[in-house]
Amino acid sequence: MAYLAVLAILIAFTIAGGIALYRAMGPEDATEAAASEHGYDLVSWELRHFPEKWLHKFQHPFDGRSEEEADEVVCSYLELRLLAGKGGEEEERARERMGEIENEVEDVIEGRVTAVLEDEGLALEPPLFSDLGLVFPPVDFELDATPRVLAVSPRERIALRDSYLLTPDLGLDVIERIEREVEAENGEESGVSALVIRTGGFSSYPSVVFEDASYESLIETVFHEWLHSYLVFFPLGASYFGSDEARTLNESVANIAGNELARLYLERYGTQQEMCGTASETPEVPSPPPGVIEFDFTSEMRELRNQVEAMLAEGRIEEAEAVMEERRDEFAANGVFIRRLNQAYFAFHGFYADTAASIDPIGPGLQTLLERAGSAGEFVRVASRITNREELGAALD
Repeated sequence: MAYLAVLAILIAFTIAGGIALYRAMGPEDATEAAASEHGYDLVSWELRHFPEKWLHKFQHPFDGRSEEEADEVVCSYLELRLLAGKGGEEEERARERMGEIENEVEDVIEGRVTAVLEDEGLALEPPLFSDLGLVFPPVDFELDATPRVLAVSPRERIALRDSYLLTPDLGLDVIERIEREVEAENGEESGVSALVIRTGGFSSYPSVVFEDASYESLIETVFHEWLHSYLVFFPLGASYFGSDEARTLNESVANIAGNELARLYLERYGTQQEMCGTASETPEVPSPPPGVIEFDFTSEMRELRNQVEAMLAEGRIEEAEAVMEERRDEFAANGVFIRRLNQAYFAFHGFYADTAASIDPIGPGLQTLLERAGSAGEFVRVASRITNREELGAALD
């Protein structure tokens, strides 16, 4: 009964959080008009998947699989996913079988993620139920198509002015039409820059994890999205919508801790190659031939970000946009394809301060905090209380 009560509290948080997120990410006027036809119905997704997932859990309360059997069900799913892309009857059979074992695969990964979180001391004691000693919120994710995001930035500077959740199943023609309409219909003096972006995951509850992601990326995303749910109960998560600074801290902590926790998971349970004997779906970029200087995407992208920021500060908008397009072609020639590189791209990805698109010192600061913390769990515990740069500096000092 206590566990059911905890879940009832979680459902309430989920619905309230979904409505708050919908309102926070729902722009107005021309942007909304261009995107509303393809808006993502977060509340309906929650109401459909939350009870479906937990009904399965209550029907299968005990998992008696050995580690070998758990590996087998995950590897079977990954193998079927490859067959599902070949078309014809083979694809139909593969997708049918994937649907039959998807909940089992999610159960296996959720159990293993929970074990890693327990090892790192990230069990949370919910209000009124401190004697349960469980990982809270319980790890829960759904392999599914993830929503897209329409990001909008002013052209004269890099700043996320609006963002809007869109349905996953948009063709390139629809995506480009939405971007054109948003840019054409905004009446600001300098206009806006728009971009529709596919997400790798989304922190609903259960969280949505991109169904076609590589196995290693899937594990990182499960940790990342769980961390967002966990941080809601601490100052960092509670301040998510308070400022861009708090959002950058939140996303960057989830990124950095998620990557480190995923590393521990893969060390313990194995990569896809180690577990299944087959390579991950995402091929590694080949090393350059001897004598050829390796292309450093992170360094090149950050150099571009600094260059664009300087141009925009001087009012050289068209010149900055031309430079971004030129460098986009250069990145593509070096194996890094970016469909559209503009102010909205930097505005959205800049919230992840540990990534190539960001020049925010929050990223290096959090990386240093992780090193000094000594473990992923201690890093999360310290970072969960930080809501601005000053507090990050104090934690480092």
